[in-house]
Amino acid sequence: MPVASAYAVLAGVVLYAARHPDAGRPVDAPSGWRPRLRLIGVTIVGGYAVFLGIVLVYHTWLVGQPRALRSALRGGTFVALVYVPTFLAGSVLEARFGRRSA
Repeated sequence: MPVASAYAVLAGVVLYAARHPDAGRPVDAPSGWRPRLRLIGVTIVGGYAVFLGIVLVYHTWLVGQPRALRSALRGGTFVALVYVPTFLAGSVLEARFGRRSA
């Protein structure tokens, strides 16, 4: 059931984003590298914290697997270290070849 609920939320977000392409992006959104790096940092740190929270609540408290948090710390750190350069490379490519405003 948790996976189905998460899928339903994700599908709803994707459908909303498809119907409202400018939603959440202010007209006077700051440009440049500082806001972009801040967004990448907040996304990665926030996602990592939510991931660890899910593991803590579900695997450690509910299921009773005390080693799950240690494994999540190790695996999550690896994933974060892989995605930081990936997001940075994507940002560089978008800044260089991305959408041009009309």
